[in-house]
Amino acid sequence: MSHHKIDIKDLDYMYPDGKKAVNGFSINITHGESVALVGANGAGKSTLLSLMVGILMPQKGEIIIGDTHLSKETLPLLRQKIGMTFQNADDQLFMNSVYEDVAFGPRNYKLNEEEVDARVIGALKKVDALHLKDRPPYKLSGGEKRAVSIATALSLDPDILLMDEPTAALDPKSRRRLIGILKEFAHTKIIATHDLDMALDVCDRTIVMNQGTVVADGRTKDIMVNDELLEKCSLERPLILQGQNN
Repeated sequence: MSHHKIDIKDLDYMYPDGKKAVNGFSINITHGESVALVGANGAGKSTLLSLMVGILMPQKGEIIIGDTHLSKETLPLLRQKIGMTFQNADDQLFMNSVYEDVAFGPRNYKLNEEEVDARVIGALKKVDALHLKDRPPYKLSGGEKRAVSIATALSLDPDILLMDEPTAALDPKSRRRLIGILKEFAHTKIIATHDLDMALDVCDRTIVMNQGTVVADGRTKDIMVNDELLEKCSLERPLILQGQNN
């Protein structure tokens, strides 16, 4: 069974205050796709990612990952194959040291300590954060926390990677390193972001959200020069494309 494909059908989610964050959302993402999820603040991007990993449960519709319908019963199985980084890195870091945070996921899935150690060291090396392994997370800078939160996802060796604003708080060098990591990640990845230059560099496909639903879905290069669409959704062309003709 492949866990790399995602099929979302007619998904709804409303918060207790009455805000409908996801409204009839439907997409199909096939194995190995790199997909940017873009839209203004409040478009529903973060809520959608939370639904896809079971932090929130849909009130209508369904999410199918591989051949498995996401439910409370199937979550333990599916979460072994999905890595996610949150918009706020502090939401992901809660142990006494960076090493323990990155090791938490692999240990939770009962890997032996030798394998856990190999995954932790490998993930921290990928994000250039091995020197932080003994530091308490609360003493890290914003960029360091972001790097470690990405390592916590990579340590799971996921088939699907979900990322919410992964370049937030990163300096230019760390941002370039993250882009390199994402380009090397061969499996399915979905990246919710306001960093449209990064999306253009990493993702072949872009889904534009507005008021909880899909308003455009196509090749990133085409989406990013559609000025009428971008303006309608409170977005702007990537910096690298500004001033260019279509």
